[in-house]
Amino acid sequence: MSRHMDRIRREAMEQYGDAPATAEEALAHVLKVYADEPNSRLMVEATTGIYGDGVRTGLTMGDLRSLAARRTG
Repeated sequence: MSRHMDRIRREAMEQYGDAPATAEEALAHVLKVYADEPNSRLMVEATTGIYGDGVRTGLTMGDLRSLAARRTG
């Protein structure tokens, strides 16, 4: 690994912790990395245009926050 990539990896680990190993950890990681994003931001796109021009379906940041809140209840 180059010095540049090693520095980036080290900085990311300092800021966000170890790489997630489970689905729950991955969700928490996404929420931490994108903490400043609005609830309306589409994070996982499932479809585009199937339900009409410009209509996209998927999971927004608000959806992911809601799912995480249910887990910690």
